[in-house]
Amino acid sequence: MSLSDRIYTFLNAHNTLSLATVADDGTPHACALFYAVAPDLTLYFLSDPNTLHGRHLESRPRVAATVEANNQDWKDIRGIQLRGRAGRCPATDLHRARALYAARFPFVARAETLAGPLQRACYYRLVPDWIRLIDNTLGFGHKEEWHRP
Repeated sequence: MSLSDRIYTFLNAHNTLSLATVADDGTPHACALFYAVAPDLTLYFLSDPNTLHGRHLESRPRVAATVEANNQDWKDIRGIQLRGRAGRCPATDLHRARALYAARFPFVARAETLAGPLQRACYYRLVPDWIRLIDNTLGFGHKEEWHRP
């Protein structure tokens, strides 16, 4: 299995990323978001553009993020660190974002309590240019890096 396939498998097995953004004045911010992933390793998430991270992304699209499994023993630590660009999903990619997100989180369309917040939400796309897969099951501190071709 190729490195990109292993990264996709890991990302597809989890659903929450910690997204780090930066304000224009340099103030950092981090938040947790549900995401869906495409085979080309593009990640999609829903968010209100008025959130702090949504406002940061308008002027500073460079981001960092992590994805990891919870409650890991140190010998079993596996996770992802990534850097890339994030922003509102362009119209040309909106159908893909909606389909992937709906398949991953079908409750979103059915939950009445989400109706109001979803009207304010937008789809966002995070296109990684660098990903590090960390996998202590292959040896302490084992890391492999992927770069977008």
